[in-house]
Amino acid sequence: MKKDKRTEPEESISEMASYEEQYLKPIELDRRQCVYISKGNHDVLTSLIRSLNVKGLTIGGYIDNVITEHIQKHKAEINHLYRRERNDLV
Repeated sequence: MKKDKRTEPEESISEMASYEEQYLKPIELDRRQCVYISKGNHDVLTSLIRSLNVKGLTIGGYIDNVITEHIQKHKAEINHLYRRERNDLV
């Protein structure tokens, strides 16, 4: 039986390179903290990280890269929610 040929995402090569630079770079975690993610997400990330075989890249490093980008992208909204909640405490 012939396997279906996998198609690449429609993103351009530069977008793929940008993704790799943003998220698939090893980082030094000086102080580790425990967080929990779903088993499904963990399984996907484990498969991804293992298949890439990037020296020093870990699931924790990948997650940290994603969260760092998310916080920067949504900085204004996060600060707004933080200030709103802090002002409404009393």
